[in-house]
Amino acid sequence: MPTLTLALFQARPAFRSADEALADLDTALTRAAAAGADMLVTPELYFSGYGSADAVRAAAQVQGSSSLRAAGELAARYGVGLVLGYPEKDGCAFYNSAAVFDRGGHQISNYRKVALPNDFERTCFTPGTGPVAFDFEGIRCSVLICYDIEFPELARRSALLGTELLLVPTALRVRWRFVSDSIVPSRAYENAMFIGYCDFATDESNPEFSGTSSICAPDGQHLGRAVGPEDLVLATIDTDAIHLRKSDFDFLQDLKRFDLATPPAPQVATTSNTARDADQTCPPNGQAR
Repeated sequence: MPTLTLALFQARPAFRSADEALADLDTALTRAAAAGADMLVTPELYFSGYGSADAVRAAAQVQGSSSLRAAGELAARYGVGLVLGYPEKDGCAFYNSAAVFDRGGHQISNYRKVALPNDFERTCFTPGTGPVAFDFEGIRCSVLICYDIEFPELARRSALLGTELLLVPTALRVRWRFVSDSIVPSRAYENAMFIGYCDFATDESNPEFSGTSSICAPDGQHLGRAVGPEDLVLATIDTDAIHLRKSDFDFLQDLKRFDLATPPAPQVATTSNTARDADQTCPPNGQAR
């Protein structure tokens, strides 16, 4: 079955110019290619930095912009696919987006974040419409961004599209580290998929992000993990592990046996019901009435 070596670029947090973002990306792709990576993922809003409306607007890219083309050219130069977190402008609307490039530098997908968790994002961005699937090197992939992964429904929607590898640029704050510790492995397990979760780095000068980028397997185990500063996290995705995990039990198939569309009406005990139940109980000697 297909395999893929995935690299996560746990970048230092910074409000970058386009030239600075591309220079740092060039360095990361150089390292990823030297390590044998097939695809590199950046954090959420890597191209602008996270948390500043002014930086988002200044760095926002329209489809086909010179900066997006330059990112694709870097992917092609090193022969490494790329998932690039960036602010997107479409007409008057801004989106928290991730562009996906193949090894040849062609943009093959663009995802817009659905779940906007705070005033900064709700003020800046319009929500997207949900995940879409695309194929990369024979592996079915899709993208979510940060808060999206905390909704089981969005990860499940990706799984129902046949996703084998879910790619998640994020800007996880340190106070929410339980997301990378517990929720991301759970999503991998319950959907029988690999997840690449790429956060910003943390250190003494930049302590706000969790710095816990990770690659999780379909059994919920971490295949690779960063703790703290700027790092490149690598692991090999072997889709045989998905089939092995599903050979034990397959949640997606088992769900088809349940009628979850219309939940049963709640049963509320009333005085008459309670009295009737009491009449049907056995007396202390265990003999029926």
